[in-house]
Amino acid sequence: MARIFLTGITGFLGSNIAQYLVSKGHEVIATYRPSSSRDLCLDFFDTVTWILQDENDLWVNHVVDLRPEIVIHSAWIGVSHGERNNWDCQYNNVEFLTTLLNITKCANATKFIGLGSQAEYGVYNDCIDENAPLNVSEAYGSIKIICSEIVKQFCNYHHINWYWLRLFSFFGKGESDKWLISALIKRMALDDHMDLTPGEQKYAYLYVNDLGLAINNIVVKNGKSGIYNISSKSTITIKYLIESIRDIVKPTFKLNFGILPYRSNQSMHIQGDSSKFINEFGDFELSDFNDSLLETVEYLKGKFNTQKNESI
Repeated sequence: MARIFLTGITGFLGSNIAQYLVSKGHEVIATYRPSSSRDLCLDFFDTVTWILQDENDLWVNHVVDLRPEIVIHSAWIGVSHGERNNWDCQYNNVEFLTTLLNITKCANATKFIGLGSQAEYGVYNDCIDENAPLNVSEAYGSIKIICSEIVKQFCNYHHINWYWLRLFSFFGKGESDKWLISALIKRMALDDHMDLTPGEQKYAYLYVNDLGLAINNIVVKNGKSGIYNISSKSTITIKYLIESIRDIVKPTFKLNFGILPYRSNQSMHIQGDSSKFINEFGDFELSDFNDSLLETVEYLKGKFNTQKNESI
């Protein structure tokens, strides 16, 4: 089993990655800020070595002293829609990345895993592989590309194995209240209808637990350094997804498809070809979509009902 330093553990992706790694017996070291909520980590809280990320950078030496063998970087500043084209905000991620790479080197870690994004490809309408052109359209994707190149050059120079994962669409426990599934469930609790686009977009939704499996495959196997897509192999239409959630939560809820127009530059097919990763590290998409969706919806319903009761 490996000793792993993980950033972003209090977020959607990080918490699910941590839970999977802990379930496989790995030792997880994680940083948190004083303002961080660790609610998503309650199921495995006592198994993690927690380090407060203070302003005087003493935490850096603390992490190095613990000698992690692998560093996984899932934290990112500026993921909300309003911050994605804020260059000043996005630039902060470069400085934090360089700190993490120096930790990796000083701790003599053997692997660095960074989470990239489909946003690095920009607007497209196809199932694309890692050789697709990068037609980035906002600061978020641009800085992700810059960070991937920094990781590549730094790790190659210092003989560290590196893996940059371009993530596509995910769903599951802990996702943002502003994302589609969460927002739809909240709307159903407050109203009896919703106006929508035609919903013909095809998205490759992957259950977040399968991301944990993919990363664990990198942890336990020796594979070639490089950039890898992480995406579901199959797509569903947004209309099908919304109707499935409606049927679970509130069958009488009226869905008015076609009332709203698509936004400018709307991608109609968002999917990554993960063949490169599968050939190198093995398959990771093992969860049944319908079972995972039901589990996610039931979790979100419980969460929103609890919030509602607490506000009364």
